[in-house]
Amino acid sequence: MADLMALYKKKIEVRDLRPGMFVEALDRPWLETPYLLEGIAIENQNDIDELQSLCAFVYISSDEPPAEEETASDDTPKMPALGDQTPRSFRQELPIARAIHSNAKSLVTNLHEDVREGEKLDTAAIAEVVERMMDSVARHPDALVWFSNLKDRDEYTAVHSLNVCMLAVTLAAWVGNDARAIKEMGIGALLHDVGKLKVPLEVLNKPGKLTDAEYAIMKKHPEYGVEILKNSPDLTPASLEIVRDHHERLNGRGYPAGRKGAEISYYSQIAAIADVYDAMTSDRVYQKGRSPAEALKLMMSFDGDFNDELLRQFADYLGDYPIGSMVELNTGEVGFVIPSQQRQEKPTILLVLDYKKRRYFPQRVRDLMRFPKFHVTRMLAPGSHGVDVDDYAEAWEL
Repeated sequence: MADLMALYKKKIEVRDLRPGMFVEALDRPWLETPYLLEGIAIENQNDIDELQSLCAFVYISSDEPPAEEETASDDTPKMPALGDQTPRSFRQELPIARAIHSNAKSLVTNLHEDVREGEKLDTAAIAEVVERMMDSVARHPDALVWFSNLKDRDEYTAVHSLNVCMLAVTLAAWVGNDARAIKEMGIGALLHDVGKLKVPLEVLNKPGKLTDAEYAIMKKHPEYGVEILKNSPDLTPASLEIVRDHHERLNGRGYPAGRKGAEISYYSQIAAIADVYDAMTSDRVYQKGRSPAEALKLMMSFDGDFNDELLRQFADYLGDYPIGSMVELNTGEVGFVIPSQQRQEKPTILLVLDYKKRRYFPQRVRDLMRFPKFHVTRMLAPGSHGVDVDDYAEAWEL
């Protein structure tokens, strides 16, 4: 038998199916069909007729790579016009969110390079990428949050800045804030750690505990950030406040100035929550990333650090099982939480590993509300078992 993991996917119209073919994916989510399992072996004409009543085209297993015309711009998402907030399904928005995430990551990497070389920052491009994030959140908030689960220890500063921006924009929109203010906050969140580029690498990447002297240097990065950005055109005081205050805490225990209470802007308080949550759920040179549930529980134990209402709203939005988080079931299977058709007590899981932690091919979807004998036993840190959300985003872009 051929190694299934080596097969290609080929898009064909349902009317062209023949017995003996294996259907890996449909032109719609499996949850919208009566099939309980994902993947259909075509045995007879009845199988084809049933699929034809549901789908226009499907993806089958093939030993041949797709022809060039099949892989051309047909699969490239068309970026909506700036300001287009027309609601979309998760499936529709996911490839757009992927493109926004990819473009934003490139932008952050480039602007960090500009800072190192003393070049002028492209503030217009920064503002545009934040606006595109805001548009994506308005169309379907879960799509962009899915990609906040992508972690890369080797590119921590850039990826962390991007994730903090996405999470902060999502939280600010969730609690119903003004678009202009969200944009200013998003710009500040995207730039919040730019001052770390002036921290010596031996301090920034030290695998062990920092000495008091090294920690004193690290605590200067918010001030370094303001110094770098203060003469950048079009950056508002509100954006710079987030760069300056994202490590300040409401109880006065933060740094660099020990500000407290109303001295810290509302949007800096939002950015602080997003910053700590992403840092806790990321692998660092000195720590293993925690699961989302562990991170939120720990944050809620910090007496007086955060705005309690904002933190509660953040936890409510993410839920017990945040979209894109990795979980293990009582069967030993592992998967990612995907949006359910409606908000519900138990999650829907895209299963990607079997009980022996071998990759499923094709993947399976299990709605735990429909199958009560299955339940989540634990949440896993992003990247566990060598898989991450981007490996499987394609399953929801079909």
